[in-house]
Amino acid sequence: MEIKGLLFDKDGTLLEFHQMWLRVAQGVAADIKAMYVVNKTINTTEVQLLEAIGVFGEYVDNHGLLASNPVEDTALTWYEMLQPQCDLSEFTAVVKSRFNAQVEDNPELVQTLPGVKDKLIKLKQKGFKLGIATADTRDSTLYSLKLAGLTELFDYIGFSDGDIEPKPAPALLLGFCQQCNIQPEQVVMFGDTVSDMEFGANAGARKVGVLTGTATESELLPYADVVLASVADFELTFCRESGISNL
Repeated sequence: MEIKGLLFDKDGTLLEFHQMWLRVAQGVAADIKAMYVVNKTINTTEVQLLEAIGVFGEYVDNHGLLASNPVEDTALTWYEMLQPQCDLSEFTAVVKSRFNAQVEDNPELVQTLPGVKDKLIKLKQKGFKLGIATADTRDSTLYSLKLAGLTELFDYIGFSDGDIEPKPAPALLLGFCQQCNIQPEQVVMFGDTVSDMEFGANAGARKVGVLTGTATESELLPYADVVLASVADFELTFCRESGISNL
């Protein structure tokens, strides 16, 4: 079936992941510890908060919450660790606001991966519908895409902000299809995590893993139709390995 839609994860796929989200997560963990570790019977450290979401020093686990899950999951994990004197919804709102603030306070960390913007422009010119499906919040997503100069390239921007089932459930991909009047079988999903590949599979799309984020080739290969070094390599490599002829 002819490919008509290209759907992309954001961080680690289009935008640099490690520098940005490692620093953002470290900043948020420090903020949350300062705000909520007031009960001396709770001795949770910043290191423990970070390790609970898959951040180990300078290493981010591909299967951890920071790499693959929405902020709500991080908030729940930290809520259970810190036992704050507020309800979960209030705590979640604070955690989300701190993530958004850390992103906006560090605009220099928002960097498009090499060659990606030019590739997206070329794909758009070829007539493909382009979309985003991210585990990030609405505010952070829109801010970072605007800062990177990518917003106008996309026909669909899907984010996880508590009102739609997050990846790997197929809801965001199905939303892309509905908005662009295409079928899941006409979509290629690009991502840097196993969760992204499971997301594409759950919706019935083709799946391209990229090595610009947190996962290794050996982690992605069992789940992806093909693994590329970068989205920037799509036309040269994916066509050759997958047999798609309409690019």
